[in-house]
Amino acid sequence: MKLLRYLLPAFLLCLAACQKGPQPGSGDEGPAIVVPEGRQDAREGHISYQLLVYSFADSNGDGVGDFGGIRQHLDYLEDLGVSALWLSPIHPSDSYHGYDVVDYAAVNPKFGTEADFKALVDDAHSHGIKIYLDYVLNHTGKGNPWFDKAKRGIEDYRDWYIFSDNPGNDIAGGRIPMIPAGQYNGGEWHSVTLGDLGYEGPLHFVLDWNAKTLTVTKAEAADPFNNDNSVDRYLYFGNKQTARFYDKGDGIYEVSVNFKSDWGCLVRTATGDNWGPGTKWGAPSGANQITFGEPLTLSSTDAQDIVFGKPSQGYFHGAFGSWMPDINYGPLSTASSSAPFKALAATADKWIGLGIDGMRLDAVKHIYHNETSDENPTFLKAWYDRCNATFRKTHDSDFYMVGEVWMGADQVAPYYKGLPACFEFAFWDRLIWVLNQGTGRYFVKDILSYRKAYAQYRSDAIAATKLANHDETRAAERLNRNVDRMKQAAAILLTAPGEPYIYQGEELGYWGKDGDDGGRDEYVRQPIVWDRNGTAAKGGLDGHVVNEMLTGDISVEAQKADGNSLLNVYRAFTRLRNAYPALGSGTMTAHPVYNDTNSSFDSIAAWYMTSGTEKMLVIHNVATASVTMPLDDDLSNPVGSLGKYSVSNGSLTLEGRSSVVFKL
Repeated sequence: MKLLRYLLPAFLLCLAACQKGPQPGSGDEGPAIVVPEGRQDAREGHISYQLLVYSFADSNGDGVGDFGGIRQHLDYLEDLGVSALWLSPIHPSDSYHGYDVVDYAAVNPKFGTEADFKALVDDAHSHGIKIYLDYVLNHTGKGNPWFDKAKRGIEDYRDWYIFSDNPGNDIAGGRIPMIPAGQYNGGEWHSVTLGDLGYEGPLHFVLDWNAKTLTVTKAEAADPFNNDNSVDRYLYFGNKQTARFYDKGDGIYEVSVNFKSDWGCLVRTATGDNWGPGTKWGAPSGANQITFGEPLTLSSTDAQDIVFGKPSQGYFHGAFGSWMPDINYGPLSTASSSAPFKALAATADKWIGLGIDGMRLDAVKHIYHNETSDENPTFLKAWYDRCNATFRKTHDSDFYMVGEVWMGADQVAPYYKGLPACFEFAFWDRLIWVLNQGTGRYFVKDILSYRKAYAQYRSDAIAATKLANHDETRAAERLNRNVDRMKQAAAILLTAPGEPYIYQGEELGYWGKDGDDGGRDEYVRQPIVWDRNGTAAKGGLDGHVVNEMLTGDISVEAQKADGNSLLNVYRAFTRLRNAYPALGSGTMTAHPVYNDTNSSFDSIAAWYMTSGTEKMLVIHNVATASVTMPLDDDLSNPVGSLGKYSVSNGSLTLEGRSSVVFKL
C-alpha cells in the first residue's frame, strides 16, 4: 500500500515510459514522469510544506485546525513528496495567526496539548517528515507577561523592550543601541496608556510626615498586617486595598507590602469610605510619577494618583503595530547575554528537546534596525549557534534554520553569514514576470546571479525557493488565475535549484489578495477543503474566507481523481524531483545555446542540473505558441513532462506552456 501512495495513475506512468523516442507528449491527460527502479520511495528533493495550523485540518469538530488534524493528513503530505513541515506559530497568542506570542514555552490550547504536539512530531518523523517551528525573535505580543512586567518596571523587565520619554532625541543621541541615529519614525512608537501606570511586586514605603514625602524602594517580602489602631497613616492601592503604616517615631512611618495595582497608590489618614478633606494625600498634578529611592512630595489639595510610569512615555513597535512591541537585545556585543535572548533560547531548548528539526525565523531584518550593517547577520549567527549547539547534543546533523529576509537577493546575501538558509523572494518575483510576459531566456541568468551573490558569504548557502506565502497575494492571483501558468510555476519551482517550499493550498490553485493588495490577510490563508462535502477548518478565520473556494469541486478528493489537476502536477513533479539527485540537490548551469543571449527563442528557459555523474536537461516553453528548437543534447530519455512535446531528427518541439526534463 505504501508504494501505491508514491505512484501516479498507471496510465500516466505508462505514457511517460513510452516517451523514449520521437513520440509526442500527451499533456491533456496530465503530467508524465518516469521514476527509476528502486527510487519510488526516494525523498531527496528537499521539499518543505508551509502549513497554517489553524486552517489546515480540524480533528475535533470545533472548526479550528489543530495538531490532530495534521496527523490525520500526514499520508497526504507524504504522498505530496514533502520532507518537512513549516508550522505557523504554535504558541498562545492574542490573534488567530499567532505572530504576537504571549508564551513561547507553551502551545496554543486551541491546537491541542503539549502531548498532542509531541505525538505530531513523532508521527511526522515516522512518515519521514521533519517539523520546523515558526519563531518570532523580533517582537512579542502586547499580552505577553514579559511586556506587562516591563511597562510597569517589574524585576528589571523594563530593559526587555525599548522605552523612551523622547525617542527622537534618544535615537539621535545614540542612546538606543538597536536603532541607528537618524532613524526616528514617530509612527513606530506607541504611548503608554493609563492602564500601564501600576506595579506588581514587593515594595517598601517610607512616609516622612514632617516633610510630607513618600519614598519607595523594592522589598524582599511584605510585613505582617499592623494591628496598632493608634496609627492613622495608611497606604491605599489596587482594588481598595489598605495597609497600615508602622510608626517608627519622629514622624517617620514605614511599611512593606506585596503591591499590586494597575493605577498606582495614595496615602490616607482614614479608611473605608471616609474621604473627608485632608484624608487623602497624593502627588501634585504633573509630578505624580514615583522614582524608586527618591522622595516624592505629597499634597492633600491636589492629590493625584502616585504612579509608577509615565503617560507620555512610548515603547517601540517598529513595523508591526502597537500590539507587537519590539524586543530589546541591547548592544550587539552583549545581545546573546541579554535577558530576553537567554529566555528565548531556553524555550528553544525545550522544543528541540521535544523533537523539532528546525526553525523558520520571522522578520529577521527588523531585529536590529540598520539594514545595511552586519548587526542582524551577526545576531542571527549567535542565535543559530546557540540552537545548533543544543541540537547537536543529540543529533549527528545540524539544526535547520531559515530566515525571512524580505528583500532583493543582493540585500539577502549578507544574511548567509548568520544563517544556513534564507527565503529567496527574488525567485518568485522573477518567475511572475517570466510567466506573465512569456519570456524565459533571462531566467537562468537571474537565478545564477542570485546564487553567486550568496556564495560570497556562504559556499553552501541554501536558497529556500517558493512562490507566494501567507503574507503575499496568492500565486494564482498573480498569475491571473491562469491554470496553465499555475501548473508551469509548479514545474519550474520543482525543477530549479534550491530547496523549495509549497504553501498550503498552492497545490490546489487557491487564490486571494492580501491586505496590502485590496483584500484581507485571511483571504490568503484559506483552509484546505478535503473532500467533496466541503470539509474545512474555517473557524479560526472569523468568517474571512473566500467562499468560492469552499467547494468540493476543487477539493483534495476531487483533484486527486482528476489526472490533469494542478494537485497532480505537484504530485508528479515532487516525485520527479525526489527521484533524481540532480534535480533535488544538483547545480544549475546555463544551456550553451538557449540562454539570455538567444533572442530568437525568447520564451525558452533551459538549463542543466548536475549531481555527480547524473545530469538532467530541463526545458520550459513559457509562451502560448509552439516552439521547435534544434538540440545537440541526447533526447532519448525523457523522464518528466508537462503539456505536449515531440522529438524528431534532433529537434524538440514544445507546445505552448509545456515543459520537459531529459536524463542525459
